[in-house]
Amino acid sequence: MTDAVMDATAPSASPVAAPSRQDAAIGQAIGVAALLIAGLQPVILGAMEREGRLSAAQIGLAATAELMALGVAAGLAAAFLKPTNIRLKMGLTCLLHAGAMMATTLVSGGQVILARTFAGACAGVMLWLAIGVISRSSRPERASGVFVTVQTFAQLVLAAALPATVMVHGGVNGALTSLAAISVLAAVAALAGPDRLAPLPKTEEGGRLAVPALAGLAAVFLWMAFIVALWVYLEPLAAQAGLSPRESGMAIALALGLQVLGGATATLVGDRVPPARLLLGVGAINALILAVLWSGPGRLVFVACVAAFGFLWLFALPFQTLLLIRIDPTRRASMQLGAAQLLGSSAGPLAASLVVGDGPVRRALILSAVCLALALSLISFLRPKSPA
Repeated sequence: MTDAVMDATAPSASPVAAPSRQDAAIGQAIGVAALLIAGLQPVILGAMEREGRLSAAQIGLAATAELMALGVAAGLAAAFLKPTNIRLKMGLTCLLHAGAMMATTLVSGGQVILARTFAGACAGVMLWLAIGVISRSSRPERASGVFVTVQTFAQLVLAAALPATVMVHGGVNGALTSLAAISVLAAVAALAGPDRLAPLPKTEEGGRLAVPALAGLAAVFLWMAFIVALWVYLEPLAAQAGLSPRESGMAIALALGLQVLGGATATLVGDRVPPARLLLGVGAINALILAVLWSGPGRLVFVACVAAFGFLWLFALPFQTLLLIRIDPTRRASMQLGAAQLLGSSAGPLAASLVVGDGPVRRALILSAVCLALALSLISFLRPKSPA
C-alpha cells in the first residue's frame, strides 16, 4: 500500500489537453450558476417559510435534498457522461434548471422539496462541466481558486441584492425568476462553450478509482463535513459567546467576505507548497480554532476565530483539487471532487443535528473535530513519504 501511495502522489500528472481560455471561462461560469443556490438557500428557503409555503422542518429537508441531489448528480455525471456533444447537453440541462426554478414559484410544501431536488440534479450536471475544465487545466489549483472565489463573490452579491430589489415587491418568486433567468443565460453561453473535452487517461484498472484515490475523496468528504457542521451552528455558538443577533450577523458576514479573500490568496500560492503539507497545516489551525471555540471565548476572540475559519475555508479548497491530482494523475478522482464536497456538506449538518439533538450546541464542535481528525489522518497517510 505504501508503494501505491508513493506512486500515486508523485508530482507529475498524466498529460491532458487543456481547454482554451474561452472554453474554461464558460465552463466555470456555468458551474458558478449551478452553485448560486448553495449560498442563497437561507434567502430563498427562509422567504418561503415567511410566506407560509414551507414549514421550519421542511426548510432543512429542502436544503439537504437539493445539495445531496447536486452532489450525487455531479458524481454520476463524472462517472458516466462522455465529454462530447457538451453544448447540447449543457444547453438542455441549463434550461431544465431554469424550469425547476420556475416550477418552484408555483408550488408549496412537499412539492417544493421535489422541485428543489430536481433543480439540484440539473445543477450537478452543470457543475460536471466546471469540474471537467478545472481538472484538465494546466494549473488546476489556480483554476479552482478562481472558481471558488468568483462563485462565493457571486453568492454574496446576490444574497445582498435580491432581498433589496426583486424580492421587495415580488417576494421569493422574484428571486426564483431571477435565478431562472441566469440559468437561461447559462444555456445561451453554453452554445459558445466547449463541445468536447479531451478524454482522461486510463489506468490499468480502467476507469475504476484505486484505493488511494478513494481515500483522498473520503478525506475531502470529511473535511467538508467538518466545515459545514460548524458553519450551521455558528449563530447559536455566537449567542453563547455573548454576541447580539446583530453582532452575530456581522461576524458571519465578515467570515463570508474573508472566504473571498481566502480563495484569491490560494490562487497566489498556487503549487509552491505541496498540497498535503498545506492542508495538514490548515487543518492544524482549524483544530486550534475548534479548541478555542470549545473553551468558551469572549466576543472578540470568537469573532477572530470565525474570521479565520472563513478565510481558511476557501483557501483550502483549491488544494483539495491539487491533492487529488497528485494522488490520481489520471485526474479521474478530481472529477469526483464536487460530489465529495457536496455530499460532505450535506452529511455534516445532518450528523451534527443528530449529535446535538436537544442538548447543548457545543456538541457540534465535537462532531466537527472528529471529522477533521479523520480527514487529516487520511491526508497524512496519503502524503508522499521521504525517499529512502
